[in-house]
Amino acid sequence: MSRRKLEINRKHCKYTELESTYDQCQDSAMKTKLLAILQIWDGLTSTDVAKNLHKSDFYVRWWVHKYNDNGLLGLEDTRGGNRVSYLTEEQKQAVTEALQKSPRECGFNRSNWTIPLLKIWINKQWGIIYKASSLYDVVHKLGFTLQRPKNQSRNAKKELQDEFKQKLQELLDTTDDDTVIPYEDEAIITDQPTTTAKWALKGNQPIVATESSKSRERTVMFGAVNPKNGQVIYSTYDADNSDTFKDF
Repeated sequence: MSRRKLEINRKHCKYTELESTYDQCQDSAMKTKLLAILQIWDGLTSTDVAKNLHKSDFYVRWWVHKYNDNGLLGLEDTRGGNRVSYLTEEQKQAVTEALQKSPRECGFNRSNWTIPLLKIWINKQWGIIYKASSLYDVVHKLGFTLQRPKNQSRNAKKELQDEFKQKLQELLDTTDDDTVIPYEDEAIITDQPTTTAKWALKGNQPIVATESSKSRERTVMFGAVNPKNGQVIYSTYDADNSDTFKDF
């Protein structure tokens, strides 16, 4: 009788978050367990993973079951007794507030928080030492996930955007059926580097202010949409100027 294929319980964290924890982990035993979970998530059988890691199939299946039940804490070595959270509720609140700031505001010459960096900060604040995997679980329970920030121009003003939306809606509401008002805009696709993921509260995508004044390789896309029926017309160009605009 064949055994049931192992599957990963995805409620604890996303694949990319688990991958990031593996990359940052300094504990060799924990790193092996994390790699086993990742390979099972990739679709490998426990037998194949056991061969890859030179471990027994029993241990691979045991790790997966422990992770599925308790997340990263399930992979911790608890032979010394049951582990409890080291942080008080007040300290957890301080961690939450710190993660919503730049590390530079907390005395580090870094732009984004990582689990190893947070370990150092917590140790400096309260003398508490966490394993990276345990601290990841604490951060996750505080409501944070790794998210890729959204670029937004420094010149963007929400109040002007809302005012424009209101005026556009009023214009559409007062036009007759024979009138078409296309809404035209341009998008410039540049070779700007990709942003990296950072810790942020669930539902609050980070914002990275970008500098749009410098020259970069680009492709320009002109587009127009009829707000009433959603019809879209678009075309791409190498430049954004009056000639390409008139051509579009």
